Amino acid sequence: MTQPLEPGTYVIVNKIPCPTDERLAITYNGPDQPLTVNIRTDSSRQHWIVENYRHTDNSKYLVPVDATDFQAVWDADCARTFQKYNFVWIIQRTNSGYTIQDDTRTAFWGALDAVNNAPLVVGSDTGDEKHRWSFERVL
Repeated sequence: MTQPLEPGTYVIVNKIPCPTDERLAITYNGPDQPLTVNIRTDSSRQHWIVENYRHTDNSKYLVPVDATDFQAVWDADCARTFQKYNFVWIIQRTNSGYTIQDDTRTAFWGALDAVNNAPLVVGSDTGDEKHRWSFERVL
């Protein structure tokens, strides 16, 4: 059994680099705005607080450091931020990286394209690295 992701603050990086070989991180773009993947920087817009939901190991809130009254939610086919209201994600380790998926494990976070400012989409798992992530702890 793999260890669950510990609560903390992370940069969430897609497993596929962009064409210029830079890494792409999930980026907060403001209240009720779609999330994107952007070239990884030291910006706090790419820092995410991972919190346990009701003391469970796999169910997590994802909260932007810059707007702690908001959390990542699923809206149509994209991920965005919205006022906190107990929307949880399952973060699960695989052989090729972490998946981020809804609680029924049918909708997965992925980068539409491995390019700067691409939308963060939610849909079926393709099994490729566009739907795999690494979590880099921020001190």
